[in-house]
Amino acid sequence: MKTSKVLLMFLFVFSISVSSNAAEKKFRKIVGVWEFSAPNAPAPYDGGIMTIKEVDKKLVGEFTIQGQPMAIPQVKFEENTLTLGFEVENTPITLVLKLTKDVLEGTTETPNGPVKVTAKPSKAKTK
Repeated sequence: MKTSKVLLMFLFVFSISVSSNAAEKKFRKIVGVWEFSAPNAPAPYDGGIMTIKEVDKKLVGEFTIQGQPMAIPQVKFEENTLTLGFEVENTPITLVLKLTKDVLEGTTETPNGPVKVTAKPSKAKTK
């Protein structure tokens, strides 16, 4: 009986560590600093930096546009698809980007029409 309890406890601890490592590996692809461009977006939203971090096993994000930070309140990454929810000048925006070969690409609808967005890992050193 004691052996089965020890074995059960071992399996429980092992499954927790495996699921924790799986989450870390899943986010590892997307966490970091990305340089984005959206050529047909109005200035100054046509390019900048997007930073994705993992905090308390959840993703958080921020855009930096012309040196000004802008929070990304909703960040979700599943099956190589990054979904971002944020506001630009009081307009809600949902941006869906597909990760393919270290490049994020997607399109979002805006009041001014569709905007194509591309993001690549930043070559700049981060602290």
